Amino acid sequence: MISKKIKANLFLLFFFLLAIFFYGYFINENEGLIKIKNIEKTDSENISLKEKVGATSFSDVEYKSTSKNNKTYITRGKQAYVSKDQPELILLNKVYSFTKLNDGSVLHINSDNAQYNKITKNIKYYNNVIIKNKDGLITANIANFLYNKNLIRLENVVYKDGSSLLRGDFAELNTISNDLNIFMKNNNNQVYGQRKKN
Repeated sequence: MISKKIKANLFLLFFFLLAIFFYGYFINENEGLIKIKNIEKTDSENISLKEKVGATSFSDVEYKSTSKNNKTYITRGKQAYVSKDQPELILLNKVYSFTKLNDGSVLHINSDNAQYNKITKNIKYYNNVIIKNKDGLITANIANFLYNKNLIRLENVVYKDGSSLLRGDFAELNTISNDLNIFMKNNNNQVYGQRKKN
């Protein structure tokens, strides 16, 4: 006859094997309570997967800042992503910024993507950057808005105003006076084009 001690050990062994079976079955079959969606990169949202992973996302955001000279800058984004690693940086999709210039006209900036720094309030616009004011239209690969200088620095610039067309490697647009200076990389060419507000 089997002793109580052996029966207890066999029961524990059976229970232990049963627990391992159920644990292994549910670990392999269960995908978990939290489903992680695959983030696909599209043409309109050209922010890299690395930047989106682990980020908190928001929709229809607006950031407003006022400079020392009481100039107000407003930036809106269709989507915003804030990373845990760099919480001061906000990555934006479908970006629209605007500010009122001293002559009363409004400067409009559009881009597919931008990076907004909450501390410095600088903004880097990239992918299909378009800047409009009155009859002037500027397109660029990259535009860096320097908040403390009230200045936008542009790369690979095309400026159109009526029948005029100017091209340059770099440009600087003053967001107070609306002065635009266009430069070339080659120092021998120096200033390729220049426009001053009338």
